[in-house]
Amino acid sequence: LTNVIFEDEYSQAFLSFDSTDISISGLFIESPITLQEKSKVLLRFSIDDDQAICVTGEVVRLSEEKRGPGRRKNKGKVGIGIRFLGLNLHDLQRIEKYVND
Repeated sequence: LTNVIFEDEYSQAFLSFDSTDISISGLFIESPITLQEKSKVLLRFSIDDDQAICVTGEVVRLSEEKRGPGRRKNKGKVGIGIRFLGLNLHDLQRIEKYVND
């Protein structure tokens, strides 16, 4: 479980979410909040005892709960898929180690 903070351009936190799905290319945040696809977001999160990772991300996927007559509740997660943009090599290696451990 990784706490992910969305920041504005002044490094002020304005939203905080927990992510249980992180990879070297991005992460998925479970949340009913929706953002426009292709929106850019500033992220800050920690995966180890080292300095927090700060990276720009792009919203690439929105997963919504689908319900309707005769349909069961969607078993998929509801949330936002974000792709990392410009992740530096050191942070990429940290995430890779975190994912593989």
